[in-house]
Amino acid sequence: ITLVVAGDSGFATLFIVIIFHQMFEGLALGARIASLPTDTELLIRLLMGAAFAAITPIGMAIGIGVRNEFNGNDKATIIALATLDALSAGVLVWVALVEMWAADWLYGNLRNSGARKTAIAMLALVSGMVLMGLLGKWA
Repeated sequence: ITLVVAGDSGFATLFIVIIFHQMFEGLALGARIASLPTDTELLIRLLMGAAFAAITPIGMAIGIGVRNEFNGNDKATIIALATLDALSAGVLVWVALVEMWAADWLYGNLRNSGARKTAIAMLALVSGMVLMGLLGKWA
């Protein structure tokens, strides 16, 4: 939504950030879908991929729909955007702490791994967090 309503002022920056974000998120989601148990139905895997592929275009369609009436200084708009941002942040914190750390380190492949593999995994996780933080700060 933000990409579409940003106009010329921030479009290029937001577009680059969204491309990188979607690329990294797609890689992570693809790895998670691939690591699902083999008895998981193909339809469920396909629906997960389709939902990921449809989210950004749906958001852009909403942005196109509200672009002419969009007023960034309106109180209702600020509350709506802040609510959406808060929900997004909450989901990201939940996924990072519960789904990634707990699932991998407490119950997953890293539970009984050696110090080297654990350190590399932690470095990769923290690097991803830093990169996403930089993309968020830049945008």
